[in-house]
Amino acid sequence: MQSARSGLWTSLAVTALALLGCGTPAAPTVKKDPIGTNSVDKTTPVAEASDTLELKELSWDQLQEVVARHKGKVVVVDIWSTSCEPCLREFPHLVALQQRHPDDVVCISFDCDYIGAKNKAVGYYRERVLKQLTSQHAEKLINGMSTLAADELFQQLDIDSIPAVYVYDRTGKLSKRFDNRTPASDSEEGISYEKQIDPLVADLVKADNI
Repeated sequence: MQSARSGLWTSLAVTALALLGCGTPAAPTVKKDPIGTNSVDKTTPVAEASDTLELKELSWDQLQEVVARHKGKVVVVDIWSTSCEPCLREFPHLVALQQRHPDDVVCISFDCDYIGAKNKAVGYYRERVLKQLTSQHAEKLINGMSTLAADELFQQLDIDSIPAVYVYDRTGKLSKRFDNRTPASDSEEGISYEKQIDPLVADLVKADNI
């Protein structure tokens, strides 16, 4: 009898402790990381670029194929880099040129930040180029990055420096190349969209529309 009473009291004690929340603690709730253990480190820099802005890696020959595909329109190719101050100064004029002639002109920006270093492939420069293009609202342009190192590209094109701008007429023929050998005037160095390129493009558009 004593044994039965002891068992009964033990059972009642356990039940009471459970009701009071003093029993065996429940397993802790584990909150899952919504990002996941395989996510990219939050400190990884992300290019602040528009979702609609495309940037393709191209050789000069591939770029010429792009130009050829736009026969029927005047095509302007601007060779630039993020480290070239004259390039950055003139770049807004390229964007404005495309805005003024949305139906008759195709503007192409061709970046040459890539210098050919073994440990810095073309993609290494992609983030900085995208950031610059986005800041200039270049979504309406065709944007490319040279897969050839800058010095080799300059040698291939026989140019001394950038910016350099190529203007093609509606037939796809090169109308004129502007670089440091074709300054805006005898008293100025470099090129000018306002004084040189814009007037030529306007003339080509008007002439080909007659």
